[in-house]
Amino acid sequence: MRAATLPAAIAAIVLVSCTGLKHATPERPLFAGFDVEWEQAPVEHRKRITHELEKVVRPAPNNSILGLRPTVALHNAIKEPRKPKGLRNLLKNKIGSAPVYLADVPLKDINAAFENRMNNHGYFAASSRYEEKTSGRRARVVFFITARTPHRLRTITYADSTDTLSARIAGAAERSPLYPGQLYDLTVLDAERSRVVAQLRNAGWYYMKDDDLVFAADTSVGDHEMDIRLRVRSATKPKARQRYTLGEVRVHGDHDDLLPPNDSVLVDSTIYINYLNNYRPSTIVRGVSLRPGQFYSARRADNTTQYLSSYGVFKSVRVNFMEDTLQVGVLHADVLLVPQKRWSLFSELNAISKSNNFAGPGLRVGFKDRDLFRGAETFTADVNGRFETQVAGANKGTNAYEIGVKLALKIPRIVPFRSLRSVSSSAPTTRAELGYGLFRRVGLYGLESFNTSFGYVWRQNPRVWHDARVLDMSYNSLYYSSDEFTAFLDTNEAVKRSFEEQFILGFGYTYTITTRQRNSASGYLLASIGFDESGNLLNGIYRLGGPRPEGGDLLFDRRFSQFVRFRPELRYNSRMGTHGDRIVARLLAGIALPYGNSDVVPYVKQFFVGGTNSVRAFRARSVGPGAYTPDVSNGLLIDQTGDIRFEANIEYRFTIAGFFKGAVFGDAGNIWLVHDDPQRPGGNFEWEHALSELAVGAGVGLRFDPEVIVVRLDLATPLREPSRPADDRWVFDDLNPRIFANVVFNIAIGYPF
Repeated sequence: MRAATLPAAIAAIVLVSCTGLKHATPERPLFAGFDVEWEQAPVEHRKRITHELEKVVRPAPNNSILGLRPTVALHNAIKEPRKPKGLRNLLKNKIGSAPVYLADVPLKDINAAFENRMNNHGYFAASSRYEEKTSGRRARVVFFITARTPHRLRTITYADSTDTLSARIAGAAERSPLYPGQLYDLTVLDAERSRVVAQLRNAGWYYMKDDDLVFAADTSVGDHEMDIRLRVRSATKPKARQRYTLGEVRVHGDHDDLLPPNDSVLVDSTIYINYLNNYRPSTIVRGVSLRPGQFYSARRADNTTQYLSSYGVFKSVRVNFMEDTLQVGVLHADVLLVPQKRWSLFSELNAISKSNNFAGPGLRVGFKDRDLFRGAETFTADVNGRFETQVAGANKGTNAYEIGVKLALKIPRIVPFRSLRSVSSSAPTTRAELGYGLFRRVGLYGLESFNTSFGYVWRQNPRVWHDARVLDMSYNSLYYSSDEFTAFLDTNEAVKRSFEEQFILGFGYTYTITTRQRNSASGYLLASIGFDESGNLLNGIYRLGGPRPEGGDLLFDRRFSQFVRFRPELRYNSRMGTHGDRIVARLLAGIALPYGNSDVVPYVKQFFVGGTNSVRAFRARSVGPGAYTPDVSNGLLIDQTGDIRFEANIEYRFTIAGFFKGAVFGDAGNIWLVHDDPQRPGGNFEWEHALSELAVGAGVGLRFDPEVIVVRLDLATPLREPSRPADDRWVFDDLNPRIFANVVFNIAIGYPF
């Protein structure tokens, strides 16, 4: 009895200390949280208004996890630091957080702010009251909101004057989101005013700001109705009313003198280029959207900054405007460029730990030229190497190494079509790459690959971009195979064919679209679909010479691959609550179909599931295909690959303290074969079994995220194993005896998706 009581007592003490109630008393209770309740229903936009009201409550209650407040407990446990910096201050005030007591919360001010926010949403007669509810050393506050009848818009008028500025404002009414009967909402009106001001700033009104326009409202026109009119504020300065055109457009290199020097270059009789002799004038002009004689446009100035920045060769890009001292309504534009160093060496040293128990150091060194042909072309040559050893598991001590060489050229235009230009805020890019890679699993097998590609990346608009590889060629070879691995291949014909020497020659294309807005932390969707093909052009050429021979078509005495592959992906990212928490989800699918000259998709083009960025409860490439159970009696760790993939991930990310973030996640996925393989029974895809064959895992994560680099530790455990018998795949019972025996530790750099 005593043996059982002591651990329970210790656990109770630890739990109490983590509640953050150490210094709280019934007279000075901890602020445990609040609720917003509505005493009138229905209320339009209730969810959005409630979310806005919750942001008003400051200081906010301390974060809690299952009723525990570890950051408060840490703050209470650390003595007051003597210095403003140091470990003690970091632990107490950065990682830890001071307890928030009810007495610290200005409830009357918050109550008044609630009524103000309700007024902003058209509920001018709204009222708010609050009640404190104390339980021991904790206290919650309930705010009761009475909304009453809101005001609505009756008529909307845009500037009724006849001058140029008023006429331009009136023209903005065509795309107005406002309409009669709409609920009055100050946020919506402010957004509409900002939209109109943005149009004015893109049409010549350089000094125009949001405060220069005002919505005048008349609430006496009807029962809970109002007429509003957008007009220029009477106090608006003459400069803000003046419309400006561009005079000279000058581009300057890294130099203090902004006046055109004697050796400046005048391009197309419009743009002066100074101190940028290393770059061809056409390269600079292509990125400048400003021209003399145009009306001033904030959008063109922003496009110029983004376009030139997308070259990747300038440290900074700025556009300044200066009024002409003699002519009224004329601005001169100065584009200021600070080039990066043309030549540079770089190196990266990293340590890798994988979920398949392999760990080891990696090194990448390279050379970069940021202006190879005076057209802002970036040439990169790098060599990378990595050594890994298995530090745990049945094959502890197994070594692997990887060596690679890559040459890459990025050109900020569409080659050979110099005049083509994508969306005006981003430079289209031509990419050419050439590489060689060698991977060796010591004592098992070795792979080498040669690859080259040529293609384009361009943006259709800020939310849509394309990646087209018009040439994608590689040659893969199994240059070494141990007796054990050879024996394995001899008994697995489909896997053996996927490792055979073969050419992959084709093209690829990826289309991506997102709802994400620049400089916005709101939620968004991202969808993309990738397409790869190989061998179709060659097959068409070969068929001109007759039917396919029995042994297949050969290229340089090697069989070339013929297949198509589709890779759709959908991502969802949404902000939750008031503390920056987020829900992030991802769906991955894929199918690769061999045909014609191939009956198996090459190994490097097949799909896999499992690992640090996949289903984290299973080691890398260990899931599937389907319900297949690999034979591990021979000690071989063979990566499992397939022709079909489906994967789903969801993750709740939250802030623990400062740079330390937490996560709770769930993953599911598997791969399957398109055709039956007698050596991998249960691996083929069948619709009626697909759902029950998904591997499922869940876990928790800790991330260190100072915004420069993210170091991630995820702990996950399997919940369902598809390789087990169909009636015994859920493995909840396996978690009880030795839970850590089932936990997979994933250490990685960056978020999984």
